[in-house]
Amino acid sequence: MISLNLFKLISMPIEIRMVLGFLTGLVVSFVAIPSIVRVATAKKLFAVPNCRTSHNGYVPSLGGVAIFAVVVLGTSLFIDSSGFEEFRYILAAIMIVFFIGLKDDLVNLRWTKKLAAEIFAALLVVIMADVRIETFHGMLGVGTLPYWFSIVFSTFVFIALINCFNLLDGIDGLASGMGIVISLIFGFWLFMIGFLNFAVLSFVLAGGLISFYGFNVFGKNNKLFMGDTGSLLLGFLFAILAIKVLCCEVQPADKLFMRSLPTVVMGVMIIPIIDTMRVFTTRILRGKSPFSADKTHLHHIFLELGFSHWQASSTIIVMSIILFCLTLIMRNMNAMVSALILFSTALIISLIPCYMARNRTPKVEGQLRILNSEITDSRIGSLAE
Repeated sequence: MISLNLFKLISMPIEIRMVLGFLTGLVVSFVAIPSIVRVATAKKLFAVPNCRTSHNGYVPSLGGVAIFAVVVLGTSLFIDSSGFEEFRYILAAIMIVFFIGLKDDLVNLRWTKKLAAEIFAALLVVIMADVRIETFHGMLGVGTLPYWFSIVFSTFVFIALINCFNLLDGIDGLASGMGIVISLIFGFWLFMIGFLNFAVLSFVLAGGLISFYGFNVFGKNNKLFMGDTGSLLLGFLFAILAIKVLCCEVQPADKLFMRSLPTVVMGVMIIPIIDTMRVFTTRILRGKSPFSADKTHLHHIFLELGFSHWQASSTIIVMSIILFCLTLIMRNMNAMVSALILFSTALIISLIPCYMARNRTPKVEGQLRILNSEITDSRIGSLAE
C-alpha cells in the first residue's frame, strides 16, 4: 500500500508548492468568478455609480470573495503549518478584514466601525502573530524600536496600507494589476530571504489576481469589481508581506543585503502611498475632510486626460515598476537620502499629469464655448434668413 505521506502536499519542495499555489489561485479564481457574478446579478448586488466612482452602469462588486477564497484555500493546502503557529492568528485576522469589507460592500458600513475592525485585525497580527516592524534599519538614525512603539507603528502601517489600496481601487485593472506586480516581487523576495510560507502566500495571491484582472478588465458577461472586500484584503496582506521583508536579518557580506531596505520596501508600493498622501493633503488644504469623496486621485486625472481605464491603469503600474527599479539602484545608499529621492521623484511624477490636466481643462472649456457660440450664431443666422 502506498504511503499516504506521498500525497502530503506540504512535503513537496518549496518551489513546487509555490508553483502549485500560484496555479491553484489562478484556477480557483477563474472558476469561482462566473458563479459570483451570477449570484450578485440575481441578488442585485451591484456597485452603484456615484461621485467617487469612474464607471457607468451597474457591475457586481463582490470580486473580493474570490480573492478571499483563493487565499484561504491556497494557503491551507500549501503552507507548512508545523512550527508556524502564528498562521492561525493571521488567518483569523484575514477573516475579520474579509467580513468587514463584505459588510461594507453590502450595507455601507460607518467608517468608525470599519476602522475599529481594521485596528483589531492589525493588533491580532502584530501582537499575537508577532508580525511587526522591530527596527528602522538605521533610517532617521534609529535602530531597534521599543516594543510598545513597534506595536503602535506597525498597527499604523497596517491601517495606512489597508486604506491606500482601498482608495487605489478606482478604475478597471489598477488595484489587481498593481497587486499582481507587488505579489510577485514580494513572493520572490521572501523566497530568497527564507520566509517560505509567506512566499507561498504571495504566489497564491498573484495567481488569484491574474484571473481577477482578466475578468475585471476584459470581461463582458462576467465583468466584476473587487469592492471593499477585495481592496481591504489586499492592503492587509501586503502590509503583512512588507513587514516580513523588513524583518529579515541579512549580513552586510550577503549579496541580498540592502543598506536602504526600508526605501526598497516602500518602493514596491510607492504609487498608492504617495497618491494617498497627495490627495489627503490637497483636501485638507482646501478645508475638506481627507476622507471626502472626489475624483482627484491619479487614476481620475489620467481619465480626465482622455486615457481609457486600461491605459490609465497600465501607465500607473509601469510608473510603479520604474520607481521600484530606482530603489534597487539606490539599495546601498544612505537610507534617509534614498527615501527622500524616492518620495521626491514619485511626487514629481504624480504631479505631472495633474499639471497637464489643470492646463488642459481651461483650453477645452474655451473650445467648447467657441463651438457653442458658433452653433448659436449659425442658428440665429438661419432664423434671420
